[in-house]
Amino acid sequence: MTRPYGEPPELFCPILPRINPAAARADAYVTQWMKDNGLFLHPEQLPRYGASRFGTFAARVCPDVPLDELLLFTRWLAFGFFYDDAFFDEGDSRSRPGAAADAVLAIVSVFAPERLTEGLPRWEDTKGSHRLDVARTLLAETRAMAHPEPYDRFCAQMTLWFYSYLYEPAAQAGPAGPDVAAYAVNRLYNIAAAPYVTLAEIVTGCPVSADELAAPDLRRLRALAAYEMAWCNDIHSAAREAEVDGRVANLPSLLRNRGLGPREALLRAVDVHDAAMHAFLRTETAVRPTAPPAVHTYMDLLRTWMRGHYDWCRTTLRYEVADAATAD
Repeated sequence: MTRPYGEPPELFCPILPRINPAAARADAYVTQWMKDNGLFLHPEQLPRYGASRFGTFAARVCPDVPLDELLLFTRWLAFGFFYDDAFFDEGDSRSRPGAAADAVLAIVSVFAPERLTEGLPRWEDTKGSHRLDVARTLLAETRAMAHPEPYDRFCAQMTLWFYSYLYEPAAQAGPAGPDVAAYAVNRLYNIAAAPYVTLAEIVTGCPVSADELAAPDLRRLRALAAYEMAWCNDIHSAAREAEVDGRVANLPSLLRNRGLGPREALLRAVDVHDAAMHAFLRTETAVRPTAPPAVHTYMDLLRTWMRGHYDWCRTTLRYEVADAATAD
């Protein structure tokens, strides 16, 4: 199989890279943790998960946290990637929307308070296929570490993230398939930037308040950062997703559906990414002069997240395809 998109070009991201010195330790730890907790559907997935270097991802976006906090963040990343692969991107949810709904309802049950529906059956992962016990353990550790407001926000954002997985199977079932405009709306939530940035707040002890986060400029900054991460991910994962399942929607594939060739679509996606990065920097420049220290800390966190995610996308083997040949 060839790579019709060619190699992803360098993206505009003028932020200095950083990395936690415990990156290699986190990589080794999480690979064994995934194996021990059954976070795979087939044993042959485990080497790919190890080569994905989820610990390095965490180390790049949380460069200053102690080891315990780094490992909690790493395990949440690994669980999210496992769940995405098992039940959405590499599962059968595109041909069976009901399977996507089952997977979504299973995982969102974890983030709701317990004992809300007395007299009704409780969702049970009777076969263990959704690994809800792993998610509950992670959530308990997060609750013990977090202040109440960011913990509550994390649960709500995780719920919204998983519900966003219902869009694509529903769109695939229609005559036209996913639409680029609708995809862009859904991608703001489906990239999972919101819950994982909040998790970074928790493990780093970021002091930003809910009122500060609700300010219009900061809401815009969060959304622009999410889109930068979304388009960065789509650009680097497009070739792999085309290899695994050509029905997987991403920005380059949807641009191809609008008549662009593969390379032209990829380069157009790069333009979209770079525009989001420029818009983030303009907004940040306008906000910083009058922002309180806690907001400065939060904006620094967003910058580190964007750069760390970009550097991980460029180096992880998660998005490697079977044949590295490029397009003419």
